[in-house]
Amino acid sequence: MVVFRAIGRFFVRIGRWIKDTAWIQPLLIVGGIFAIIFSIPHLTKWVKSWVKDESAAEKYYSSKKLSLKNADKDNGSEVDDLFDYLTEFSETKTASEAGKKKFGEKFFLAIVQENCNACQERYGGFKTLENNWGKGESFSLDGEDGLGNEPFKLHTIYADTKNDDGDNLFEKVYERAEVLNFFETTISAMEGDNYDHPYYINGKESGYETNLKNLKEREEITTPAIFLIDLTSEGNAGWRSDYGVREVLFTFDGTDGTDDYAKARTLRNAWTNNPSIGNVFSEEYNG
Repeated sequence: MVVFRAIGRFFVRIGRWIKDTAWIQPLLIVGGIFAIIFSIPHLTKWVKSWVKDESAAEKYYSSKKLSLKNADKDNGSEVDDLFDYLTEFSETKTASEAGKKKFGEKFFLAIVQENCNACQERYGGFKTLENNWGKGESFSLDGEDGLGNEPFKLHTIYADTKNDDGDNLFEKVYERAEVLNFFETTISAMEGDNYDHPYYINGKESGYETNLKNLKEREEITTPAIFLIDLTSEGNAGWRSDYGVREVLFTFDGTDGTDDYAKARTLRNAWTNNPSIGNVFSEEYNG
């Protein structure tokens, strides 16, 4: 009996404590809610840190983006304007003043997509080249064309851009006869059948031939698809197509390394086409 009375007194005390401190429970609940609310910014920052590189790449490519707005309408888009500029050049071999002002005479053109791992892995090469443009021996711009004063210029086209109805807007541009001819002509020029194309012959980019052929189908285009466009008169010796295309790259590797500086050197070498045994774009390459 003594034991049962002791057990009974214990539970009575527990019950009295719960009754006497019931007012604390709402405070604990409210405190827990506020703790969660105040922790959200820290959780958000933590989660964002996981995708820091992706966000940086997206921000960078977006800052260079040509708009596809109105690509599904008669007045066309910025991307339509670019291909009109290149088409006119292919016919006249002269870059229009309006086109030069808007797009430049020499520039990189990259077809990219959101959530593209290969695009994210190579954006640092572009950014590093832009930040070090013409600086020091590693990023000197003296090349075959002698153009050491050309500004860095990159335009991007998002191949997965859609309108409010879910229609792919790049497809609207791609289906134009002039644009299809741009890609078909570029493929033929880069395959090396009629031209000596060192980058193709040297075979330093995995799957290059397949990636070139995939330019024939909009849905099969490998991203990034990077075109070096040179419409300058000084650069005409390096034109590989009537559209002023000098080089095409896809999942390019670094030069003398694998980091962003190495990737930037590869892009610089494409730009200058500087004769060198270490330049994969040069006929003198001996890798």
